[in-house]
Amino acid sequence: MKYLSNLFAITLLFGFSACNSNAQTNSEANTQKTAVVEVIDFHNTHRCMTCQTIEDKTKAALQEKFPEAIAEGKLVFKTVNVDLEENYDIAADFEAAGTALFVHTRKNATSQKTDLANFAFMNATSDNGKFEAGLVEEVEKALQQL
Repeated sequence: MKYLSNLFAITLLFGFSACNSNAQTNSEANTQKTAVVEVIDFHNTHRCMTCQTIEDKTKAALQEKFPEAIAEGKLVFKTVNVDLEENYDIAADFEAAGTALFVHTRKNATSQKTDLANFAFMNATSDNGKFEAGLVEEVEKALQQL
């Protein structure tokens, strides 16, 4: 009987240590997942040509210049409709009431937001490549911070 109780105690000890080991691994994995650059395109339900162009050119530039970062999950593109109730918190956090473009860098507990809205409105509709070049430059800077 004593042998069985010792065996049971040892089994529990190994079981708890295995759970603790997995918890540390999961915690480390969650820390790594928090290092990300998000490019967020805020918009209203009804969109003008410039607003749609900002989204289209942003998607194309990111897919062309950063396919590896996207595949690795280091770079994420999001569109957020500020008119939808479920997006209220994120829109309020970025103070976005309409069309806006942000590069948001998150690493562990730090967060940095770069507002590109004015830049996007001034350059997205021209064909001189300035929009794409400026966006790529900002995303490269953000990815270097990870």
